[in-house]
Amino acid sequence: MAYKPGDKLISSNYFFRVAAWITFYIVLIVAYILVWALYRSRIFGRERLRSVGDAITVSNHTLFLDPVLMAAAFFPKKPFQTLLEATVCAPFVGTLTRLLGGVPIPRRDVHFDLMKEACREAFKRRQKIHFYPEGECYLYNNCPNKFHPGAFFLSASLDVPIIPMATVFHKRRCRPTVHLHILEPVYPSDYNVRREDGTVDQQALRVYMEAVRQIISDKIVRENGTGMYYKGAMNRIPGINT
Repeated sequence: MAYKPGDKLISSNYFFRVAAWITFYIVLIVAYILVWALYRSRIFGRERLRSVGDAITVSNHTLFLDPVLMAAAFFPKKPFQTLLEATVCAPFVGTLTRLLGGVPIPRRDVHFDLMKEACREAFKRRQKIHFYPEGECYLYNNCPNKFHPGAFFLSASLDVPIIPMATVFHKRRCRPTVHLHILEPVYPSDYNVRREDGTVDQQALRVYMEAVRQIISDKIVRENGTGMYYKGAMNRIPGINT
């Protein structure tokens, strides 16, 4: 069943949840073999995901197959991953993405309230939720663009850390090798983002957000990531995510 605006962002239907787990494991195994064959992908730092409880993860968005790489990092657990609401509303594709853990980002005034509810639901199931804060996929980009504040606002509001994840490209003959590095968690309390009354300091939020972006960028530099394959923003798919 595809998502319809107004539905819960994370379905609590028992049969849907069972189908989601079965679909996730079958598709992930096949899809990750494809990612490895194309990019000789490797994942570093998985232990950091296990050492932290409730958390939001973020990464630079550089591949159409990024969701596969991110899901493999959490394996055997299943993460939730945010994506455009239009994608999740599309027939068939919408159902498949939801089964694989896709969470739509609503385009409404109640955006943050619904996203908070979705985060709490994920945490209740001992699962994490992943955001691509650039808002677009910039193909083969190793210089993260400006971040949007949504994931960081939720992190501060719910008082949970952000775990940065850096996708790094290395030169290879025809296409790059891809390494995913999972980094140390960053806490909103380190930047005094959340006030004593529970509200969010907007200036501190911007500092927090930029600090996380810089952590990802610095890791790419330290790993000698290359931007030689950069192709610009990925085109939207007509009828699905336009």
